[in-house]
Amino acid sequence: MLKSDISIVGAGPAGSIAALFLAKAGISCTLLDKATFPRDKICGDGISGWVLTVLQQLDPEFLQKLAAQPFLLHSYGIRISSPNGKTLDLPFFNDNSMPENLPPGFISRRLDFDNFMINEVKKNPQIDLRENFEVKKYERTNSTITLTSGDGESVESKLVIFANGANSAFMKDPGGIVKDKKNTMTGIKTYYSGISGFHDQNYVELHFLKELLPGYFWIFPLPNGWANVGVGLDQHRISKKKINLKKLMFDAIENEPHLRDRFKNAKQETRVEAYGLPLWDHRRPISGERFMLAGDAASLIDPVTGEGMGHAAISGMLAAKQAQKALEAGDFSENSLKSYDQHFYDRIGNELNISAKIPKFIQHAWLFNGVMNRAVKSKVLQEKLSKAMTDLEVRKRLHEPSLYIRVLLGM
Repeated sequence: MLKSDISIVGAGPAGSIAALFLAKAGISCTLLDKATFPRDKICGDGISGWVLTVLQQLDPEFLQKLAAQPFLLHSYGIRISSPNGKTLDLPFFNDNSMPENLPPGFISRRLDFDNFMINEVKKNPQIDLRENFEVKKYERTNSTITLTSGDGESVESKLVIFANGANSAFMKDPGGIVKDKKNTMTGIKTYYSGISGFHDQNYVELHFLKELLPGYFWIFPLPNGWANVGVGLDQHRISKKKINLKKLMFDAIENEPHLRDRFKNAKQETRVEAYGLPLWDHRRPISGERFMLAGDAASLIDPVTGEGMGHAAISGMLAAKQAQKALEAGDFSENSLKSYDQHFYDRIGNELNISAKIPKFIQHAWLFNGVMNRAVKSKVLQEKLSKAMTDLEVRKRLHEPSLYIRVLLGM
């Protein structure tokens, strides 16, 4: 049996970032993943400013190296279209703490980004990466947690960070998180080549179609003329309205006026894939006796934007810092590890809380259209919406009914 003070289950962004922060602190860990890299991961492929901020704290040179990779695009904004077809281009505001030569965000296939991260992990002698190790069960005692694979291999640790994604069995046990259909999004995606009409600064696109509200149709440009195309909606509405997401996506490509011409010469390059996204809905414990949850396994996906990578990066970094404190104190109790929960919610909790309230407004097509009709004519309102993506104080107003009334009245 292998023994390791800290084990991390899942080598995606949350797990690999946690491992790299531990290594930076001089702490060895074991990183387990059921796959062998490179492996693909179903995702929208957006890498937000949150990820860049975390990687900058990890190692500025590492971030610069990533920024120079040919497998990603630098993205400078977001394009939003309303159910009535009105389109608005909103630039991202760059974090003042970031180097001027870096963009506010990247877009990259997860196959490439995750493999880049894993190659950095493999170079680090303090990280013991075990690929093709699928944890089938865990056993917790007063002093350890033992993780056992389907092949019977075991790792015994003082502390475990569960970061193995949206389908993690450990979300429920030991995490205690049980998701319902209202707070689980189904997303489907495929890759296209030859789509026209992208913004020259590689804006990511969210198209809010009437049939999908408060979900959306997305297009994220990629290198070599490819793009990630998909749709997402919560499972409750899918079931209630008997929506066929795949049919809806292809119908939109063929019939929506602002999409149809752009796909005229496009080619679908891969099959359609579906995946479930556990959306954040309220503050809950994301740690317990000798364990922490990170990334999608902690149900940290933004319920409006579908943002998961940034929150995974933040949780991985904070889990590593809490693990260091726990090792130094020799205290892995539930009460001690609650500091991880608090630090995460202090960092991102208000943003998630606001995002959880916004869908009840954007689900109404008439309201969405009315706000967009005003926004396309108002530079002031456009600037406020741009700032809302990064400025928490501005975003707070997005869930206030008075804001939408004032916008519709032109006040």
